Amino acid sequence: MLMELLILISSAVFLAYSSDWFTGGASKLAKAVGVSEFLIGVTVLAIGTSLPEIVVSVYSAFTGNPELAAGNVVGSNITNVALVLGVACIVSPIVIDRSIYRDVKIHVLILAMVSCYFLYAGRISWVAGLLLVMVYGWYIWDGYTRHRSTHPVPEIRGNRKDLMRSLGQTIAGGLGVFVACNFLVDAAIGIASELGISTTVIGLTLVALGTSLPELAVSIAAARKRWGMMVIGNVIGSNIANILLALGISAGFCTIPLADAIVDNVVLMVFLAMAMVIFVRYRGVFDRRVGTLFVMVYVAFIAMIFM
Repeated sequence: MLMELLILISSAVFLAYSSDWFTGGASKLAKAVGVSEFLIGVTVLAIGTSLPEIVVSVYSAFTGNPELAAGNVVGSNITNVALVLGVACIVSPIVIDRSIYRDVKIHVLILAMVSCYFLYAGRISWVAGLLLVMVYGWYIWDGYTRHRSTHPVPEIRGNRKDLMRSLGQTIAGGLGVFVACNFLVDAAIGIASELGISTTVIGLTLVALGTSLPELAVSIAAARKRWGMMVIGNVIGSNIANILLALGISAGFCTIPLADAIVDNVVLMVFLAMAMVIFVRYRGVFDRRVGTLFVMVYVAFIAMIFM
């Protein structure tokens, strides 16, 4: 138990440094080819920080633990909005660009439709998984065509040495995030197993928190640099990547049944996405009060799981 706790802490520290590298390198690289700050968050950062969820979910399905895959995805999506976005808002309030209103609506629409399917079918077959992956492909293309920047950064675009340095920084940071998360999740699962916690609860809480730490670290790093739209894009993009890619690919290995605990928390996942729509539409800012509210929701979610 003590060794696993030490691995957990050291992995979290290494994760924070790796995430900061990944954020800086990816943003410079994407801006060099004319990509907006929001789209950087939705695509580059979202896929990069969602790799742990994807890998853990696929590995769980491949090894015959599909309940862990579903719990990881639903729990991570709740964590992304309630904890990741909440903490980022507390670090630095985010003034919202109204141009992302459609993206936030698409986010809640995708989550709501997939959740309705969950409630109706009670499982995810390989056919449904293939459909989820295809929808993700459409989502990336739609986001790119609407948010690509027409003003690339000339000093980066014209300097091949800086471009290669940014690419190396992005790759190194991404590998660091991936390796750190693997150690962190393994340690968390080991600790939870020794405490006798069920697989579903592990997926919804400890594994979800562990695989969401890249989103948390990247969003805090971006919030400190006042890249608010990158934070929003990271949260939205990660949630969509989780629900479409992680579950879609996992379903290709085995049918994923949805336990009652998963179904119950799907409602909370959609509710949080709807809350984002309301705040974007009527407030125009995610301030510290909103961040505190989201964090309180996360604390209540964890408390309810273990009651």
